[in-house]
Amino acid sequence: MSDQSAERRRFDRIATDKPVVIHDGDTQHDGVVRDVSLQGMLFTLAGNWRPRRGARLHARVRLEGELCCIDMEGEVAHIEGADIGLHCLSLDVESAAKLRRMVELNLVNSALLERNLQQLIAG
Repeated sequence: MSDQSAERRRFDRIATDKPVVIHDGDTQHDGVVRDVSLQGMLFTLAGNWRPRRGARLHARVRLEGELCCIDMEGEVAHIEGADIGLHCLSLDVESAAKLRRMVELNLVNSALLERNLQQLIAG
């Protein structure tokens, strides 16, 4: 990651290896989430298909021990090699609650979570 990317980042990212299915219109592509935040995710895809920068995608992240997933609508913000950055445009309420809980469980203290939530609200 470049120093510029780190400076622009306002949200703490949680490293993970959760499976993800990316929907691009009528097609779907399997992959793995490398990290996730309240603002988006970084993932890699199996196979050779790559979206274009700015493409709108639907991501469904499968959670362990959960009956449902985190569903995120997003826009491809960057592609660096096999890594694809998806900027979150929308989450349903249930997915937002699951993502918030995932971040909460992985942050060292509640002050970091509060800072992330304030950044999200401030836009």
